[in-house]
Amino acid sequence: MASKISVKFVIPTLVFFAILLLVGVDVTYYLPFVAALLHEMGHLFVMLICGQKVKQITILPFGIDIKKVPGVSSYKTDIAVSSAGIAVNALMIFLCTILPKSMAVDFFMQSNIVLLAVNVLPIKSLDGGQILEKILLLIMSPYSVEKIMASCSMVCLIMVGSVAIWVLFYSGYNFTLLFMCMYLFTGLFLKKEKA
Repeated sequence: MASKISVKFVIPTLVFFAILLLVGVDVTYYLPFVAALLHEMGHLFVMLICGQKVKQITILPFGIDIKKVPGVSSYKTDIAVSSAGIAVNALMIFLCTILPKSMAVDFFMQSNIVLLAVNVLPIKSLDGGQILEKILLLIMSPYSVEKIMASCSMVCLIMVGSVAIWVLFYSGYNFTLLFMCMYLFTGLFLKKEKA
């Protein structure tokens, strides 16, 4: 018997999209959300192909959180699942290069480039970090991998954080990258505290 997948919308998601609808933003502004949705659908597709069971999908303002049913999974399967979102973004970038040029196509391509660039970073909570962690686990002890991933994640966050501060000062208002760094740093810190 197939298990049911619950789909959940959190209040911030509903509020966020209600505000966008009320303000009446151009449809083009939804393209980054489409890129994020396609990225997550790539993960979901490969999870299902690999036989992983999905328990819950939570729709967030800037993506989807997929919770799978706990079970044994190989490192190679985990690498495939983590790579799938990045591969979808790469495919979307390629498709945008062959589509007729327009502002919407350019904006969609830029959205996918940003998603791909962020997700390949070797930060533990991102796809690139998950891929690197599983590759290292194939050849090293979990203790060594944990130390390497913690160091690698911190170095990357410091570098990206430095760029984020420069972008904020240069633009005078663009704090998006800095906010993302704070979010990732907090996530790493909270996970360490729970461990």
